[in-house]
Amino acid sequence: MNGLITVIGCMKCGRCDSVCNEMALLRIDGIVRIDYDRCTQCMRCITACPNKALKLLE
Repeated sequence: MNGLITVIGCMKCGRCDSVCNEMALLRIDGIVRIDYDRCTQCMRCITACPNKALKLLE
């Protein structure tokens, strides 16, 4: 899969952090940021986000 996972509207719940096996999610001022060097685009974070703040842009 090619594309970027973006974060828009993060509510700082932390659910995405708990499902990322690659530790590709960082928190800056409580808002999640993606470490693209670690991200494998497994989509677990997108599925876990209750606010749909994480999206894959292709």
